[in-house]
Amino acid sequence: MYSLICILIISLFSLPVWANEDIANAIQKIAPVQSQLAINIWDIESNRSIYSVNEHKLMQPASIQKLLTAVAATKQLGTDFYYETQVYIDGDVASQQLNGDVYIKFNGDPSLGREQLKQLISALNAKGIQQINGNVILVSSSSESLRAPGWVWVDLGICYAAPVSDFIIDKNCVRASLSPLADNTTAIIIDTQYPVEISTKAVFKPNIDVTQAKAHFCELHMQRFDDNRYQISGCYPGNQAISLAVAVNDPSRYAKAVVKAILDDIKVNYANFIISKQSIPPSAQLLAKHQSEKLPQLLKIMLEKSDNLIADSLLKKIGQGFYPHASNSDKLEGLDIHGFAMGAKALQSILIQLNLPFDDANIVDGSGLSRYNLLTSGQMLSVLQLIDSDKRFQYLTALLPVSGKSGTLKYQQYFNKPPLKAAISAKTGTMLGVENLAGFIEAKNGKRYAFVIIENGLTPDAKQTRLAPFSALLLQRLYDLQP
Repeated sequence: MYSLICILIISLFSLPVWANEDIANAIQKIAPVQSQLAINIWDIESNRSIYSVNEHKLMQPASIQKLLTAVAATKQLGTDFYYETQVYIDGDVASQQLNGDVYIKFNGDPSLGREQLKQLISALNAKGIQQINGNVILVSSSSESLRAPGWVWVDLGICYAAPVSDFIIDKNCVRASLSPLADNTTAIIIDTQYPVEISTKAVFKPNIDVTQAKAHFCELHMQRFDDNRYQISGCYPGNQAISLAVAVNDPSRYAKAVVKAILDDIKVNYANFIISKQSIPPSAQLLAKHQSEKLPQLLKIMLEKSDNLIADSLLKKIGQGFYPHASNSDKLEGLDIHGFAMGAKALQSILIQLNLPFDDANIVDGSGLSRYNLLTSGQMLSVLQLIDSDKRFQYLTALLPVSGKSGTLKYQQYFNKPPLKAAISAKTGTMLGVENLAGFIEAKNGKRYAFVIIENGLTPDAKQTRLAPFSALLLQRLYDLQP
């Protein structure tokens, strides 16, 4: 009996210290009543946990998931990776005519703009080509999924949920405005460069204040139709024009219309237009190419601005690189080799190869947009620890938003003023009901901490009535922690 008690006492004293008393007491006072929390705080200098709660509970990560994508892209693609869009010609040029075909190979560059594409296609002018007697062929990869499972239906017409395709021009986003007219109707104002059709049946309600819109059920709705057609309906409070950011619904059709407009603008005629998934023939000659920025710059934009399109475009490239012979694999038969499923499977496999505990995670996309993503705060902490300790990934810390200085933390209330201003480098993760933060903080005591704060189940009303975000209150306590 005595031996058993001794063993028990020794075992108890050998357990790790999971909770700093000051942090634990603070959390007890400021923890929200309704929402669910999972928290990890790690003392980097002493290499130990000072607080954790619910670290094994699977929760929705939202955009802190982009940290996983950044690590996997660095490992699989390398920091020299870039996207390349190419123009080929296959045939002879004589008397300003190409007796053959033009191939424009799109490669899913999420940063490709219309002007860059025009400059690329203008290489036909430099070659002296004014007439294409064959086909203009827009080439993409094999059949691909454009949206991940679990993306919210009402988000799909908005630019932050733009479809992820080999065909991306200006982020597959159309800018327009909805303006009130004198007869109580509305008009859509849109630049003619956008080959889409947006109609409106919406009305403005000058007698309704913006703060009362919800009580009056005054909100806008958008329907998406084939051929990149949209209709806006419903109502909007006030009488001031509002900006619209509409996601392109059919990227290949949109790309076809844009390329046709560019060819007309540079005065190059063509016989026929095709969208194809065929390979570029060996006889074709590379005429021009456009290269994106390299991976670190793409990741900087992705992390600072929480760019979903970059994240999920990279996810697909991760899948293609990790499974280069997927189309010939019986084990992966039926998977879209250029889609989300392949990329998500590759991302999770890469994290496991890096000895991170991601076996029981549910990874669906690279952006965190999907409601099907499920991660633990402990898993996310392991990613931060890897970024901090492994030289291959340490550069990612400098790409994170800095509180009150850059990215999604630049203007965020409570983070853009002392004591937290400039003290935090972290990735935000926000969607309806979710408000997460993961990164690093330099505390007043001179120590550096890695932290993961996942808050799920936050209602809009609770968010509006709270005094301050839970993460800001907790990090202020951490910042003031005594040595």
